[in-house]
Amino acid sequence: MAQHTEPPHDFSAEPVKGRDEPADRQAFMLELQNSQELRVNGVNSRDAADAVLCTLARRLSDGEDVKLMRALGDRIGRLIGACDIHRGPSHAKRMSRDEFISDVADHLRIPVDQAFRVVTTVFTAVRDRIPEDEVAAVASQLPADLADLFRRPV
Repeated sequence: MAQHTEPPHDFSAEPVKGRDEPADRQAFMLELQNSQELRVNGVNSRDAADAVLCTLARRLSDGEDVKLMRALGDRIGRLIGACDIHRGPSHAKRMSRDEFISDVADHLRIPVDQAFRVVTTVFTAVRDRIPEDEVAAVASQLPADLADLFRRPV
């Protein structure tokens, strides 16, 4: 009679915690990595976070980007402070939703329609980690159509 045995465990399907990746950032990156939108579009979670948070930091005033960094916590918030691609000498660069998404697309070297989905995914992960008053403060500095993407769904 045949014995019933468990199939071998597939360890390759489990994420491996990076040695220098703090736990809260790891959970953030894992959420992005597990996103269908990022997987389908072949975008790395770190690259997606860098591109969106970097562009967002450029769009926010000096004080608001610091508040967002603090609200996200030291480990995730550092991603905003590490931005050097889009960050220029002045903050609060006025840009439309289309320009914001286009900047993310350029940063990631992907088509704009894919960048829209990446932005939406990262915005969701960010807003789920910050208090409602910070969501409102960030949204207040964005153009209406982009602010709608950042706010929590009603």
